[in-house]
Amino acid sequence: MQPREKIVADFAEWTAFSATRSGCPIKSREDVYPLIRVPDYHVILKGEQISKNEFDVWHENNTKAICKSAPILPIGWAAKLINIYLKTRVYIGNEGRPDLIKWIHPPIDGGLWNGIWENYHNNNSIVRKTHIVQTIKEIKTYERYKIIIDGCSLIAQERGCLLIEVEELWQGTKI
Repeated sequence: MQPREKIVADFAEWTAFSATRSGCPIKSREDVYPLIRVPDYHVILKGEQISKNEFDVWHENNTKAICKSAPILPIGWAAKLINIYLKTRVYIGNEGRPDLIKWIHPPIDGGLWNGIWENYHNNNSIVRKTHIVQTIKEIKTYERYKIIIDGCSLIAQERGCLLIEVEELWQGTKI
């Protein structure tokens, strides 16, 4: 691994770990870092072009694998670990297979829900998908998670941006 790749990978793990500080049922370094490392990221980071379907299958399988390793962790939290890791490696670090950046998901949390609500509360087709739960811990099935991502996809289409760029609506730093 080259120095830049190691730095970005380490930072991606740290950002995913840091996301567990608020509301996650698992918080210790000893518990969280092994969960972040469950997915085989090499599969989607190295190689030829990746399709949406290939990424979607990889994401679902690896989200469920994290939950299998830590049954106390709901699907929503497992997906958030993956999504923050990939946001850092792929979007910020500019790593990954061709087209991967098109398919990665925004991390779902209260800050994003607040931003979506502020901008789209009058758009029922988006709100009825993105706001089917109130908290991450209520995302207990991957099917429910996919509905929320489908709502985020509607936002990305409307805004003419990448799915991950729906994250610009996040209000986690708003005072």
